Amino acid sequence: MLQTMSPALDTLPPEILFHILSFTDPFLTSSLPNHPLYSVAATSNHLSDIVEEYSRGLLKRHANIAPSKTPKAATLPCRRRWVRWIKETCQICRRASKRKAILEAGQTCCAKCDREKYPKMTQTDAINTHGLSKLDIFTPNALHPNLPPLSLGTYMCMGGSTLMLATNSVLSRKAHIHGLLGVEKASDTQFLRRRVAAHDRLIKHMGIVFQVRAGTGIWVKRRQPGRDDRRHGGSEVKAKTPLSMASAQTRDTYVNINLEKEWAAMGMSVREADPSYSCQPSAPLRT
Repeated sequence: MLQTMSPALDTLPPEILFHILSFTDPFLTSSLPNHPLYSVAATSNHLSDIVEEYSRGLLKRHANIAPSKTPKAATLPCRRRWVRWIKETCQICRRASKRKAILEAGQTCCAKCDREKYPKMTQTDAINTHGLSKLDIFTPNALHPNLPPLSLGTYMCMGGSTLMLATNSVLSRKAHIHGLLGVEKASDTQFLRRRVAAHDRLIKHMGIVFQVRAGTGIWVKRRQPGRDDRRHGGSEVKAKTPLSMASAQTRDTYVNINLEKEWAAMGMSVREADPSYSCQPSAPLRT
């Protein structure tokens, strides 16, 4: 029985190769300096010619640049001209800009278009205005293990990094969380404030902090000083540290009790909230 061999990439017709190249995100700059067009072009002379022709079409269609098909030896290759153009041109208004969109770090976007195209808000606005906690916003986590992450980004402001959230994703998350809480609780401002404070205490007992690394948000563990930790003040720390923070066991107990309490407030059973959840026995909390 004859076996048919799959065609090699460089044996495919140019039309199919152009279609394949369209899936390499040619407009994004986040992969620089190793842009996908550069990588494909370095594979073989034939694919280099295909990439060059594809880049020529991109320049003509989007940048209104029509490079000659018989360029001089000193002329910059079309793929490099294309990458330079997307790096130095706002992809919305087509004006010169080297600024990146806050929520789309791979897209060149001027400040005006970024404000209009990608409405956003700060973490403080999401908490104070919309009654969401950090555990509601920065998902997934122990409280919301099945919720996807929200669209976020950072930018430098006055020497520090400021975190921004997509307005639409925050409003969608607000509708979801407040829907679980019910109309009565969701409309009670005092309840929402107490809930945010309770979630902050949960975060402290879990010993985690939210950080953004390379455009991706992640909860990371931080060291938890105990009541008897002399390196952090000795007796002074012991006097100020709550009993629930005294040891890993008491912290785990606090987290388990309050996670179940928060799930109940949202009308969810433990299994509905997190099927993999297992409350480990630990030392009881002293009051």
